[in-house]
Amino acid sequence: MTLPVLIAIGLAALPLAWLAWKDPKRLRSARSPHPPAPAGLRRLAWLSILAIGGGLSLGSTAAGVLIWLAALTLLGWLFSQWLSPQPR
Repeated sequence: MTLPVLIAIGLAALPLAWLAWKDPKRLRSARSPHPPAPAGLRRLAWLSILAIGGGLSLGSTAAGVLIWLAALTLLGWLFSQWLSPQPR
């Protein structure tokens, strides 16, 4: 795995973690008093993730982009599991 792919994974993981943390549906189901992120900021986070992927696709191989996509899928699942409300 090349360094640009690792950097792209790290950079895209930050807004992905923020999206998971401020997800309105998760906050509603957990009955959290904290407000969700505004829709404009959520869109901006998604656009930043897509921009990172677009930049990676221009400067890397197809295998690097597939590794990036797989890593983001795994990280998104891990973030959602980690932040999910625990049953009591």
